[in-house]
Amino acid sequence: MNRATLFHRDPREVPFIHDQVRKLITLADATSRNVKIREDDDLSFMAIQFLYKQIQHAESILTLVPRRDAGLIARTMIDGLYQLLWTCQAPSERARLWRSFAAIRDWRLIQGRLREGLPVDQADMCATDARIKEFGHLHRLRKLKTNSLDPYYRTWHGGVTLADMADAVGRELYDGPYAELSDWEHWGVSGIGESIVREIDHATVNSNSDRVTGQALLAAFQCLLQTLEVADLQLSLNIINPIQSLSKGFRETLDSFYAIQPQESNEA
Repeated sequence: MNRATLFHRDPREVPFIHDQVRKLITLADATSRNVKIREDDDLSFMAIQFLYKQIQHAESILTLVPRRDAGLIARTMIDGLYQLLWTCQAPSERARLWRSFAAIRDWRLIQGRLREGLPVDQADMCATDARIKEFGHLHRLRKLKTNSLDPYYRTWHGGVTLADMADAVGRELYDGPYAELSDWEHWGVSGIGESIVREIDHATVNSNSDRVTGQALLAAFQCLLQTLEVADLQLSLNIINPIQSLSKGFRETLDSFYAIQPQESNEA
């Protein structure tokens, strides 16, 4: 069964959302271009870096649609949004975890070079050792793996999964586009099967998908909008009015596409 045939969308929807994502990118880019980095505020530093990355991803989606691979970028945007929103629930603690994980990354790079017998700058080793002494305990595994020389969590959020974050901040995006687009990313039979076009005794591939296009554009708009809201709050960008205006217009226009029209009376 082709799932795309189960969803009937208004033909005005995709061009409209495409235009709204472009407007949102323009707003985000213009208001964040000259933001000063706040080295003393981990969440503000994290928020602006996530915003810059979400802008890049949104631009990539506009370039890729209607190709299916736009869905891969959309999943990345959802992943980033969940990490940021989850961090905002305990901002001081979790933003520090995210930022300090750079010390673990540097330590792993150095250990890898040492194992391969490659030279390591002594100043870099000393600086990394100092950061490990300061932040290493934040990322240390509760139970070390047998025979492992690496005592730290694989990621900055430790044992917390993306599903855990979705439970904490809302599962709409996780259970919706993130889940549906996963089969294409993970080489599943459904994702690949939907790209196959059969012609008598052979098969070709359709690289485009209206369904993925709609999902990717919707995810791009929501992820960039919510990331921009966090950045505005943390960095005082003073753009709450244009954000709310874009959001309100977006919802109202989409609702109008699917509003049930009153039936005309047949009475004389």
